[in-house]
Amino acid sequence: MNRIIILNEELESQMHLYLVLCEQYRVEIAEDEATLMRMIRRKKPRLVLLDAAYSGFNNNGKSVFRSIEKIKRKYEQLKIITIFDREEPSLISRAEKSGSDGVLLRPLEECDVLERVATQLNMPKAVCT
Repeated sequence: MNRIIILNEELESQMHLYLVLCEQYRVEIAEDEATLMRMIRRKKPRLVLLDAAYSGFNNNGKSVFRSIEKIKRKYEQLKIITIFDREEPSLISRAEKSGSDGVLLRPLEECDVLERVATQLNMPKAVCT
């Protein structure tokens, strides 16, 4: 079963993602960026969902873009989907340049999440009702 790791500190959004994905994928939650990196190394996921609004990205010069670059340097094959609060072309473009493989926008719709994840993992598209 494909493993996905989520880094998202907003509990409601985190649980929503988990519930949408857990029937088809093995989903795990990272508490912070250090835990995320450790989980990537140990559990070897195929996909990471990164919340750009995660507060840890705003400390000590960190950013979601730097984290994407860091992950991609070590794990080129790992797919990354970045979650943004709004559609802002400059941020989306910067995420893609950093190595993000896809973007999701809030509010997170179940069909959008399933479709984007399936696309990144080369899986059949989910049928949404």
